[in-house]
Amino acid sequence: MIRNLLKGDGIDNTIPIDIAKKMTAAFRESQKADKGSYTEAAWFPTKQITQLAEKVNKLGGDGVRVYFARYTQEIIDAINKLDYGDKIPDNYVEMNTILFVVTKVINGVPKTDYFTDNVGHGHHHKKGKHPICDPPLPTDPDNRGSLCPTMCDNESDLMNL
Repeated sequence: MIRNLLKGDGIDNTIPIDIAKKMTAAFRESQKADKGSYTEAAWFPTKQITQLAEKVNKLGGDGVRVYFARYTQEIIDAINKLDYGDKIPDNYVEMNTILFVVTKVINGVPKTDYFTDNVGHGHHHKKGKHPICDPPLPTDPDNRGSLCPTMCDNESDLMNL
C-alpha cells in the first residue's frame, strides 16, 4: 500500500540549502565506511533528464519514483554487456546509485511503478532468447549517472559540512 503524505503536484518542492546540507551530511554519517568508499552524489546529463521527462509524458505517467540501488561486479558486468548506453566503470563496485522509474495511475492507484514487462527481460532479442533486455523496453528504469567520489563538485555546499 502506498501511503501518500505529499499530496501536491511537485511544484515548489525545493528544500532550503541549510536543510539540504543536513540531509546530505546525515546520509554520509549513515554510511559505515570511509569517505571516498561510498557514493555521495550522482550526476545525470540534461539530455537524460529531459528524455526521462518526455518518457513520463509519453507513457501518461504521473511522476517518477527514485530507488536507491547498489552496483556489484555481477551487475556491472551485466550492464556492460548491453548493446546500448554508457558502460559502468569497474570502480563503481559496491557504490550506491539511483534508479528512476516512471509511475502512473494503474487500476485507479496513483504513483504505481509502471513496467511493460512484469515477468522479466526474457523477450525475443535479435540474438535469440536473451535474459537481459536489449534493446531496452520503454519502461526500463533510468540509471548510469556519474557517481561521486569519481566525479564530484567538491566545492558544493552539499559536499561540505
